[in-house]
Amino acid sequence: MRAYVLPLVLLFALSAQTAHAQIVEAPFPNSDCYAPAGNPEPGSQAWIERDTKNMICAGLRNRDEVASPAYGYQHHIEFPGIHLQDLIERATDPTNPRGGLTTLVPGSKAADPFRTVNAWTTLTGGKVTRVKFPALNGATLRGYVFEPPPGIKEPKKGFPGVVITDGSVQGYQQLYFWAAEDLASNGYVAMTYDVQGQGEGDALGDDCPGECTGVPWQQDYNFYQGAEDSLNFFLSDDNPARDSVNAKRIGLAGHSLGAGAVSQVGQCDARVKAIVAWDNLRAPEACDGATIPEEHQSGETARVPALGISNDYGFWMQPTNSPPDPLAKQGGFTTLAEAGIDTMEVVLRGATHLEYTYIPLVLPASRLGERFASHYTVAWFDRYLKQKHKRKAFDRLTTTTFGGKADSTSIGAGDFSTDQALAEPTNPAAGNAPYKIEGMEVANALSFYYGSAYSLTDPKTDETAACADMAAGC
Repeated sequence: MRAYVLPLVLLFALSAQTAHAQIVEAPFPNSDCYAPAGNPEPGSQAWIERDTKNMICAGLRNRDEVASPAYGYQHHIEFPGIHLQDLIERATDPTNPRGGLTTLVPGSKAADPFRTVNAWTTLTGGKVTRVKFPALNGATLRGYVFEPPPGIKEPKKGFPGVVITDGSVQGYQQLYFWAAEDLASNGYVAMTYDVQGQGEGDALGDDCPGECTGVPWQQDYNFYQGAEDSLNFFLSDDNPARDSVNAKRIGLAGHSLGAGAVSQVGQCDARVKAIVAWDNLRAPEACDGATIPEEHQSGETARVPALGISNDYGFWMQPTNSPPDPLAKQGGFTTLAEAGIDTMEVVLRGATHLEYTYIPLVLPASRLGERFASHYTVAWFDRYLKQKHKRKAFDRLTTTTFGGKADSTSIGAGDFSTDQALAEPTNPAAGNAPYKIEGMEVANALSFYYGSAYSLTDPKTDETAACADMAAGC
């Protein structure tokens, strides 16, 4: 039986309840988790120690949450009202059940309490509009459209747009507000939504009873067709932000099963110009996962620049006793690179499948995985959706040291700062110090088990810049 490290994470959490100041000073701060990894002999004591530390670091976001009184306060004031409102909406629409059973559990819609719609709009002045639209089978899907803060000038032809498809196993769109907010704060109109059978998405379509397409909720159909249905809505006049969207600069992002969906729909729907897949990028063999209108079919399965971001672990951490295949995460990357399509695969060190879904307290994630993912996600879309930003974006994708651009939109939960808390004694949330990555070496943020690589067109020379091992400095 495999040994899992979750008990260690829970141990940290339990001890945090006694004295948060001690936890802030505890072992494995950011600098320790992202120090140079070295190259110990497989199976040696040094290998085992490095592997153990890697597993512990993959769960420290949970420890920070429990250790921070600022986090506890913000969570307490934000989520009870959100859950109550959700229950009220369900009760007033009993003939159209939404999502799955897990959404009825108190706290199930909790995510980063510093990243709620209310928190983001209050802080930035950005605009968020709730929307709903029909799926192909008649199910009603519900989402949120995020528009840039007023200080960001709208381009003459409109902002580029990105539609985000959530992950499976009862994932819900609030988990991806970090991405929508970061994109909107960087000059995008972004939309999240819940697929059929999850979160706020209807559980049933109009073909129930009978065929009942998309029921119960875990099959590919909900995500692949959802990615297409949401794209159709986003580019329709029903989108309240449609007049601000440049339809010729559209990207798709998705996580887990949603990553598989956007990997395919993004290639097969000619309206899409860039893809970001969070764990992980796939290369479609055919365009049969969703019903794409004939006028929008690309007829190709390898045409769009696509970024994959992955991680050392799945839902849980487990020992790595021998070297795994370093190319195990690069299937989609390899196929697209061989086809001459710009592509990149970034595998995060000491990270889990939950880096891209802010699930508080329950499932493990590292401290900085979300920040790394934000850096590459925004830079990727800047490179392929923003004509004026492509050179700087290319430099950010290939940099060896993280700059401060990702930190400029880092407003979510982070470390606890006693100094900040004391500076504003009447504000219980003042002690939250959002995570920062500026100045960190990229090589130290990447997996030492699985390879990260890129094959990109350099906009300065129009030649291919290739790197087979980003952690080794190319």
